Amino acid sequence: MRYTLLILGLLLTQPVVAASLRTILDQAWENSPQAQTLEARRAESDAQTIAANSLLPGTPAVILGHRGDQLNSNAGKREWEVGIALPIWLPGQRDARQRQAQAGKDSLEANIRALRLKLAGELREAIWHVRQAEAQTRLDEEHALTAKKLAEDVARRVRAGELAKTDLNLAQNEWRTAQAAVLQGRNRLLQAQQAYATLTGMTALPDDIAESAQTGYLPDDHPLLEEARQAIEAAQAQVRVVSNSSRDNPEVELSTRRERGNLNDPYAGTVAISLRLPLSTEARNLPLISVAQTALTGAHSEYTRVRFTLEYQRLQAGQALQAAGQLLDLARQQRAAARENLDLIQKSFNLGESDLFTLLRTRAASFEAEQACSQQEIARALASARLNQVLGVLP
Repeated sequence: MRYTLLILGLLLTQPVVAASLRTILDQAWENSPQAQTLEARRAESDAQTIAANSLLPGTPAVILGHRGDQLNSNAGKREWEVGIALPIWLPGQRDARQRQAQAGKDSLEANIRALRLKLAGELREAIWHVRQAEAQTRLDEEHALTAKKLAEDVARRVRAGELAKTDLNLAQNEWRTAQAAVLQGRNRLLQAQQAYATLTGMTALPDDIAESAQTGYLPDDHPLLEEARQAIEAAQAQVRVVSNSSRDNPEVELSTRRERGNLNDPYAGTVAISLRLPLSTEARNLPLISVAQTALTGAHSEYTRVRFTLEYQRLQAGQALQAAGQLLDLARQQRAAARENLDLIQKSFNLGESDLFTLLRTRAASFEAEQACSQQEIARALASARLNQVLGVLP
C-alpha cells in the first residue's frame, strides 16, 4: 500500500513525458548510492595526488631534549636541545608515488564510466519492462471490452430465443476471465513502475527509448574493458611503489644544542646534523612484494575474463536481435491471419451459421496472436537496447 501511494504521488507531481533517455540516466545516477560514493572518492584521489607531489614523503618531527644534574650533584650542569627530523624520499620513490596517484585517478574515472554503463543497463531493462506491462494491460483492457460487448449481445439473443442459456454462461465466463486478466496486468504494471521509480525517482518514461542497434566489434574504449585495463595500471603502479620503497624512508635530523659544564661556566652552542637510514630486510619486503604481484596477476586475469565475457555476450546479443526480428515477422503474419479468421467467424456467428464456442475459440486465438505480436515488438526493441549495452553504448 505504501508503494502504491508513492507511485500515485509521483504520477501527480511528475511530467507525463520525460525529456530524453540521457536525462533519465542522469537522474538515476543522482539517485544511486554507489555513484555518489564514487563521486566522493574524487576528493580522496586528489589528496593522494597532493601527498605524492609533496616535498616530504611523511610528517616532520620536532626534537626536544633536556639534560641536567639536578637530581644528583646539582653542580649546575645543563643541556638543552631543539631540532627537527625530516623524512626524505628514496630514489625513484616519489616518481612511483606520483604515477600511482595518477593511475588511481584514471582508475576512479574508469570505475565511474563502468558504473554509469551498468546503471544504463538497469535503466534499459526497467523501461522496457514498464512498456511490456503497459502493452499487455492495453490488450487485456481491449479484450475485456470486446468480451463485455459479446456477453451483452449474447444476452440479447438469448432473450430473443436465438441462443441457449449455456451460450450466455460461456460468454459471461469469458468476460469474467478477461476482467481478471486486466486486474492481474494492472498489478504487474504497478510493480514495473515501482521498480522504475525506485531506480530513477520518476515515473515518466523518456520519449526516445527506441534505440538503433549498433554493429561491429567491441570498442577499445568500452567502459568495462577500460575499467579492467586501469585496474592493471593501478596494480603495476603499486608494484613500482613497492620496488622503490625497499626500506622505510630515511630521516635527516637537524638540531641545535646549548650546554654548560657547571654553574659558573657560560652556555656554549653547537649544531648537529645526522642521517637515520633504515635497512632493507626480506621480512619487511617479501610480504609487500607478494601482495602487489598477486594483485597484478589478478588484474590481468580479470581483464581477460571481462573481454571474453563481453565477446560472448556480443555474439549472443547479436543472435538474439536477429532471432527477435524473425520472430516478429512471423508474429505479424500470424496476427494478420488471426484477424482475418476472426472477421469471418464473427460474420458467420452473426448470421447464425457458427456456434458461440467456435467464436470464442477463434477470439482467443486472435487475442493470443495480438499479444504475441505486441510482446515480440517490445522484445525486438529490448534486444536492440541489450546489444547496445553489451557494446558499451551510453545514452
